[in-house]
Amino acid sequence: MLGLVCLQGPEGQRLRLERRAAALLAYLGLEGPSPKFPTASLLWPDSPPATVRNNMRQLLRRLRLACDGVELVESDAECLLLSPRLSLDVASMKHAAAANAHAGVLEALRTGGEGPLLAGFDFDDCDELARWLDGARAAVEGWVRTAREAQIQGHLAAGEWAPALALAQDWVQHEPESEQAGRHLIRLHYLQGDRGAALAAFARLRATLSHDLGVSPMPDTLALVRQIEKGTQVPQSSPVAQPQLPLTVLRPPVLAGREEAWRQLEEGCEAGQLIFIVGDPGTGKSRLAEEFACTKGPWLRGEGRPGDQDVPYASQARAYRVQLARHPEVKLPDRLRVEMARIMPELGDGRAPPPLLSEADELRFFEAHAEAMFLLLERERVVIADDVQYWDAASARLFTHAFTRILDPRARTRPLPCFIDCYRRGELPAYSEANVRKLVDAGVARIIDLEPLSADGVRRLLDSLDLPGASSHAEALTRYTGGNPLYIVETLKHLIETDSLHRDWPHRLPPPGRVGPLIQRRLERLTPLALQIAQLAAGAGARFRTVLVPEALEVGATVIHAALCELEAAQILVGERFSHDLVQEAVQATIGRSAGRFLHGRLAVVLERDGAPANVLAHHWLEAGQEVRALPHLFAAAQAAEELMLTEEAAEHHARAAAILTATGRHTDAASARAAEIRCRTPGRREPPPSPVSMRDPAPLCRA
Repeated sequence: MLGLVCLQGPEGQRLRLERRAAALLAYLGLEGPSPKFPTASLLWPDSPPATVRNNMRQLLRRLRLACDGVELVESDAECLLLSPRLSLDVASMKHAAAANAHAGVLEALRTGGEGPLLAGFDFDDCDELARWLDGARAAVEGWVRTAREAQIQGHLAAGEWAPALALAQDWVQHEPESEQAGRHLIRLHYLQGDRGAALAAFARLRATLSHDLGVSPMPDTLALVRQIEKGTQVPQSSPVAQPQLPLTVLRPPVLAGREEAWRQLEEGCEAGQLIFIVGDPGTGKSRLAEEFACTKGPWLRGEGRPGDQDVPYASQARAYRVQLARHPEVKLPDRLRVEMARIMPELGDGRAPPPLLSEADELRFFEAHAEAMFLLLERERVVIADDVQYWDAASARLFTHAFTRILDPRARTRPLPCFIDCYRRGELPAYSEANVRKLVDAGVARIIDLEPLSADGVRRLLDSLDLPGASSHAEALTRYTGGNPLYIVETLKHLIETDSLHRDWPHRLPPPGRVGPLIQRRLERLTPLALQIAQLAAGAGARFRTVLVPEALEVGATVIHAALCELEAAQILVGERFSHDLVQEAVQATIGRSAGRFLHGRLAVVLERDGAPANVLAHHWLEAGQEVRALPHLFAAAQAAEELMLTEEAAEHHARAAAILTATGRHTDAASARAAEIRCRTPGRREPPPSPVSMRDPAPLCRA
């Protein structure tokens, strides 16, 4: 599967494979036994089910005939799996990587042809398969890179410079843009006494980085070369050994000290109430809601994210997208799709829906969303909305209306799901606080206040971790963390990473109950690129996606993959999200003013090409200090808000534009913007917003 794909028989005979057959074998080799129809659908995504099944039968038949009747893929009514008689180089590599058998990884690479997975094949007509292949290729690159690094370090520790040099040369040959490999090659040439070869290797590396990636060597590389140029002793590289964090610390297996909260959840669910779980950051609100939901049947989780409050209906649109993806079998009537397309354009027909001009229009819009919510959630037993403190005002109002409507027993034929909303104590915006109080006063909702763990709860939590030495610190941990579960886990990680778990309680730690400094120490151990990616994610907020990173930071995909793996290993990012809001806040605190302006400027450029909403683009240009470039987006955001009858938001955009225009000397345009602000703030005005064409074009200022 590595390099040019082929089958090799027991007597050395070789047979090329066509691309779908090769993809099937690679997929089963890496993923293991897989359900038949979903796997076949990856290969023929646009074909009817009957055609997909027939195509798969024909593919398996051709493979069998090509191998003189030998079954390479075994199947039953439901499942496909590789025959035990078939050996795949990439499967052997995965097995060796899982066992940390680094020599086995490199051996699988050598026997496989030392090329990328399924080299020469592309699957542009199979989107889901193409995405899987991209991830699989990245995984193979990661296994090989880790194995090479480990093997080189092993040879260095033993003073075996010649085999280490051979490995480094092979690495550079296959990844000439890898600065990690280049540093090894430079150092090893010098350690073998060839100073000229070391400097020549640096010159090639610098030229490659400049030509291929448009970047300069990292400070570590430059410092190494300065030492070589001075003829000083070069220190041997040795990786900092990071202890493996036990699985129980990453996610404690027992929900200790939450019996009373669980009882209230049961009562609220039985009564059909909307349940609000409120507590300080790190008290385990999300974990409690998810554990409870798992005992009730099918459940769904949505979330608010930092930055949602700047985008009307951002939170509710995200929730609907999650629900639609989970239930593709639900076909929304056209009249509902028309209304929902106001906040989710992908549901429309490409034409802009008419603006809302009256209370009747707005009521129709709200009723459509209530009906859509009922259709999408009637199969769920529990629906969780996490981090409600980030929800935008428009989404909060829309959800409150929809929830009160579906409470009507005449509107449903099945039991109502249990709705659980989680938010931080003291951080709920005034508009959401008012909605919560209204629902609680009406008796249709209840609040569960989640307190820190008691001393007994902390001890039971520690006992559940199966972590030798942890329980002896129960009293000190309770006192230090105040019983906050997240603080307890982060403190344990710090004790493990500093090899302090089996010792007396440290005399020096950050102030009690403050997890921020502990997270900060984890951030300090990151490489510069990994930290910069984390800062980019913090600046992008809910819009962050890893595909934005290469263009935003102007760095090659290879080094980005390694940095993302580093962030996941350090539990800074989980996929494309921060592992916890407190981690995101700690990263945000590392961004200086100048760096922040640079990151927001890069995000604005990338997100403009990505088609982000106008108010998001305006925010990033404003944060980048380029207010004039924000003007077109402020006007567009104002118009979009007016079309949804969000007049206060529209007025704020007009006011900000007026201030910028005044500061830049465009007083006539500033007066027009102020007039638009006044119109938006005037009660009872229901006229359509002016078209952007009627506004004076701000483009000349942008070009200036």
